[in-house]
Formats: sequence, structure tokens, C-alpha cells
Amino acid sequence: MTNPRNTPSGDSATTLFSSARLDALREVANIGAGHAATALSTLTATRIMISVPMVNIVPPGDFVPEIASGVEIVAVRMAMSGDIGGQTVFLLAIPAGLRLAERMLRRTRGTSQSLGKLEQSALNEAGNILAGAYLTALSEFLDMRLMLSPPSLTTGKTEEALKTLGDRAPQAESPILCVETEFFLEEPVESLHGFFLLVPDQKAFDAIFRAVRVE
Repeated sequence: MTNPRNTPSGDSATTLFSSARLDALREVANIGAGHAATALSTLTATRIMISVPMVNIVPPGDFVPEIASGVEIVAVRMAMSGDIGGQTVFLLAIPAGLRLAERMLRRTRGTSQSLGKLEQSALNEAGNILAGAYLTALSEFLDMRLMLSPPSLTTGKTEEALKTLGDRAPQAESPILCVETEFFLEEPVESLHGFFLLVPDQKAFDAIFRAVRVE
């Protein structure tokens, strides 16, 4: 797995990636994860906990994190509109996506061998819930109006699944908020690892940090 840097080189980026701003965004991510966990637990009738081990900024030119080297991933993407624009992307390795889809479909573990239409629909719903929870927390925190488009799902190697991020994918063309996400599921107990990416338009980060009002 490739970890994004906390801070890119260069004085001009110092305030954008300050620890205070990252702490503010980390708090928003934790609130969103709590809301998403509640929604997923209700939907699957099993306890699901979501933690946020790390919140980082992927600076322009750096690489978007990989779940694991050489592993195919599933990406659920939604366009973001409102007071700021951009997109969100939920990333999982395909084996983890299958396990989460089984929970969404209330199936026995190991019964889903491939991402069929039902599995893809379940993961679209999971991505929609996660993105909706994070964006609701962010919109309340920033006092901004944010909306999401219906989800779309792609699979493949990282560069293929992230091709909507730009011609240089999986390299970031503009700063990306990267929320490492851990799902803890019960009955049976297992842990799933993924990433939630907030990919704002070029000017959106300035608007976010003006609203946060931290140095």
C-alpha cells in the first residue's frame, strides 16, 4: 500500500496542509464514519463499526493509495455539486468488496464468488451511504450545501478504476482528501480495509479552509 504524504514540498503548500486543518477534517471524517456505520448496521441487521485510522492530503503529482500492489479494486464514484464541486470515490479491493456485498445482501460468507449485478448494486449502495454520511458531516461542519449524483461502479487495476480522476490517474492532478477506512463486522468477525477519496474542484479546497477558519 502506498501512503500519501502529509505535506508536499514547497512553502506555498504549508498552510493548505497544516496539522490544524487536517485535524479539523479528521474530526469531520470521524463523525461521518459514525453515521455511516449506523446506517450500514441497520441495513444489514448486523453490527458494523467504521474507524478512520488516517486522514491525509494527496498533493498534486503524488499517487493515490493502492489497497495492495497488483490487486484489482472496485471503485464507487459520485459527482459532488452544490456550494463546492468535485467527486467522491470509495475504493475497496475486490475480495473485500465481495465480503461487504455479502453483508449488504445478507448472504453467508463466501457465497459471492464474483461481482455480479446484485453485488455491484450492493456496493453502489454502500458507497452511497458512506459518501452521503461523510458529505452530510462536511456540509454541516462547513455550513455548505453539498449534493451527490447517483453512484457508478468500475473495477480493475488502480489506474483503470480511477481514470475519471484525470489523464494521469492514479496520480492526483489536484489535492485529494484521502480517508483511510476500516470496517469491523460481526457474526462472523472480520475487518475490511478501504479508502474514501474526496476530490474537490481546483477552487474547492480554498472554500473549505475558509469555512474551517483554522491556520
